Amino acid sequence: MVIDSPLNEVRIPHHHYSATTIFLLLQFVLSAISLRGSARVLTLVNEVLNQPLEAVPSWFSVRLWLLRVGYYKLKRPKQIADDWCWIIDHTIQLGKTKCLLILGIRLSELPKGRSLNYQDLEPIELLPIERSTGQVVWEQLEQTVVKTGVPRAIVSDYGSDLKLGIEMFCATQAHCVSLYDIKHKTACLLKAELSKDAEWESFTQQAAQTKSQLQQTVLSHLKPPNQRSKARYMNIEILLNWALDTLQIINIDKASDEAEIKQRIKLEWLNNHSESLEKWEELLQVAMLTEKFVRLEGITRDGHQGLVSEFHDKLPALKQASAIALKEKLIDFVKMQGSVCKNDERLLGSSEIIESVFGKQKHLEQDYAKEGFTSLILGIGAFVGEMTVETVKEALVCTPVKRVIKWCKDELGETLQSKKIAAYSKAINGTKSDSILCGEN
Repeated sequence: MVIDSPLNEVRIPHHHYSATTIFLLLQFVLSAISLRGSARVLTLVNEVLNQPLEAVPSWFSVRLWLLRVGYYKLKRPKQIADDWCWIIDHTIQLGKTKCLLILGIRLSELPKGRSLNYQDLEPIELLPIERSTGQVVWEQLEQTVVKTGVPRAIVSDYGSDLKLGIEMFCATQAHCVSLYDIKHKTACLLKAELSKDAEWESFTQQAAQTKSQLQQTVLSHLKPPNQRSKARYMNIEILLNWALDTLQIINIDKASDEAEIKQRIKLEWLNNHSESLEKWEELLQVAMLTEKFVRLEGITRDGHQGLVSEFHDKLPALKQASAIALKEKLIDFVKMQGSVCKNDERLLGSSEIIESVFGKQKHLEQDYAKEGFTSLILGIGAFVGEMTVETVKEALVCTPVKRVIKWCKDELGETLQSKKIAAYSKAINGTKSDSILCGEN
């Protein structure tokens, strides 16, 4: 018998555990605790607070609850309206399959003065597919219209298939406009500027060499950060900040012992780039100021004027010609984006939130993110949008496990992980598992 306690307040028909308990466990998972770890944490909480639960749910039960809530939030009816803004992108893992994710927010609910968070958004559609083209994206967008009505705007990173598919969609849906994510735009402009700079190439190569030289020394704490092979120009601030801070350390702070003095020689090359670092820092400041402005203020018809004011107030004395040129390009870009706005209309200009969603989902999958999509892709639906105890209760009442299993089989087919389990299970035991949900943590 389960004794009444604060964790047993909201009961769910035909469920052993209360919606409150399940909600708490899902909050653990959505706060970056692993599925197995969530059950352990609840055990500790029960011990500290002396909660008399009969038993702690298994991690497998937590995963099933997560999938059911994610499925429910993805499939529940959305309000049909003409002011939806869609944020779309593909997530790719090992194997042929990629998934198109469509998140949505009503423009009437668009926050001002702060960035979007997960709770602001509604999961609209999740569409696994093996081959994506502009035609495929267009068809996917057309079939999604039945859920929300024709959106007012679609924001994306302008990947080739996404851009073409959105253009095809907007050509037939005059109400809808296409907007380019500001982070990808600034990265594109930075790439155009830095990729032709021989000194930048030398700087990044020396940084990569220095990382391997310092990682087993007394100065390992000063080693350069990892440089991404993809999306490199979206993350240059990490490398530049390291260089600027480290340059200050080696020129101001004195080494404490002979071993450190010897190793510091491996960082002296930074002095050769001191002038260029100032130039690159100005470029980065221009890009980041624009990104923050668009992220917080959105896109409006006269938004470029506000950006001009921001530059005047916060970066009034740019010295580098390249930074001044970048500033003008970005002001023109924001003006061009704003030209599609109606009077007193504010659209979304950033799709960074969807990149964060993908990162959170891959953290949820942990090592399985390296082995193709699993049923945990439905976790996206769980941690996007508002989550309450009542949401959990309704989701579990409305969504049986067999419905989730059917979606996984229909949309994902046989996953790489299930193929692996089946192959080794057959080899070891002479049996084959037919559960698409098995073996995922």
